[in-house]
Amino acid sequence: MAIGFAALLSAQQYPAPHPTFIPEHDFRFGVGAKTFEAANLNFTLFDWDLFEPPIDFTIKDYYSGARYTTNSWFLEYIYQANSWFGVGVVANYLAYYNNYFDGVTDANVGNNFTQHFSIYPTVRFTWLRRNNFNMYSSFGVGQRLVTNRDFLRDISTTKSYNSIAGQITLIGFTLGNKIYGFTDLLTLGSQGEFNIGLGYRLSVPQKKNNHEN
Repeated sequence: MAIGFAALLSAQQYPAPHPTFIPEHDFRFGVGAKTFEAANLNFTLFDWDLFEPPIDFTIKDYYSGARYTTNSWFLEYIYQANSWFGVGVVANYLAYYNNYFDGVTDANVGNNFTQHFSIYPTVRFTWLRRNNFNMYSSFGVGQRLVTNRDFLRDISTTKSYNSIAGQITLIGFTLGNKIYGFTDLLTLGSQGEFNIGLGYRLSVPQKKNNHEN
């Protein structure tokens, strides 16, 4: 965000390529690469149980197969109020899944399927606008629902919990005018570490002032 604000202040020293800006409804559909499962990372210091042994002595008679992901799919709406500031909301979905195999026979004995549903408000700062090319930074934070279904040797368990979701993009760009493509390069969060997609801008109708004698 600091980089975006600094670039914004610098950009304001130059005359805008268009004398006026018409507010826009900006819709996006995109996909992001998820290279790791963030829900498995625990950063809190308050989950330690001093009465639990430091080593798990439970011997498993099965093992987990390769872990796959759908990657992140998202819809985004931004109301572009002026040439540099927009505010809106993001809805995001992704899932991870793998099979379980018997430790002796290698037979398939179950599977795991974890889904993430996220929704959060977001703001966007467009700090470079040149003809059909824009560069921007954005930030959003909100809620995520995670559902975990585990099936092992005819026993099925399902758990769900809420956690934080969000996305920060230091550098992203768009190419095109009304219909455009976009790429988020320096980004991290629920939408992925590298995002691409398509967008559509719809100008907000402006009221005309009638000055009749």
